[in-house]
Amino acid sequence: MLDSKMEQLDGKLTPAERTLWAYIQANRETIAFENGASLAEKSKVSPNTVSRFLRRLGYKGLKTLKEELRDDVRIQSLLNTTLIERVDQQPDDLVAHLNEEIEALSAFAAQLSGQHWQDVVQRVSEAERVFVCGFQTIKGLAEDFANRLSLVRSGVEFLDLYSGVLGRWIDSRDKRCCVILIDIAPYADAGIAFANNCLQSDTDLVVFTDEYGIARHIDTPLIITMKTKTGLILESTGGLTSALNVLLHCVASQRKGELKERLAAYRSRVESLKLYRP
Repeated sequence: MLDSKMEQLDGKLTPAERTLWAYIQANRETIAFENGASLAEKSKVSPNTVSRFLRRLGYKGLKTLKEELRDDVRIQSLLNTTLIERVDQQPDDLVAHLNEEIEALSAFAAQLSGQHWQDVVQRVSEAERVFVCGFQTIKGLAEDFANRLSLVRSGVEFLDLYSGVLGRWIDSRDKRCCVILIDIAPYADAGIAFANNCLQSDTDLVVFTDEYGIARHIDTPLIITMKTKTGLILESTGGLTSALNVLLHCVASQRKGELKERLAAYRSRVESLKLYRP
């Protein structure tokens, strides 16, 4: 029920409310032990924000929310026994899961005409250098996006912190840089530390994350949140992939002159190397 109530407020939350919501999502199993003051302190928001947020959701107080969560809590883990239940479904249920994916994309589409999305596109488009980073299971998605983005604009690189080779990142200290962090793990210390390091060095940081993401751990307005819990056995990365593809298209539209030259050069190289069959 909490998730359905949140859907009604989608796109209408203040930054402080988004921070509070991210904390609640990541700590559902421990909310039962909190009071209003401790919840405000741990989520780094004011007590007034907690009270206002609960009222907007229709709760008379934190006690009402905790009673509802007792029946709703599921630890987000690969050890969760409900993973088996997720695949023990009738075929018709798959349509419901796909509808969840569609609803997530529709919610994202509603943001595309807003200033928040335009700010994200502008930072990625106008930066002199763009670094894309992702950890653990999302690393492949981040590297693929970096390769795609490098086709439509120059100065793009996938940043693998664990490779030990960070020369171009170091060489870009005097450049106007933008880092795109793709992070879906709710307790990914590496992502949190990396994000805060970027912010401390005044690097533009754009974050693509899920509803369990790292929003409460970092202070940047350039966050795009996509719903990943759609009832499938594992949280879906479909929404994040689509959002990144839209970003790619928007950046290409902002850099049409360079795009034309790069695609011509790409075609020339491919043809000379005979990479594809005619």
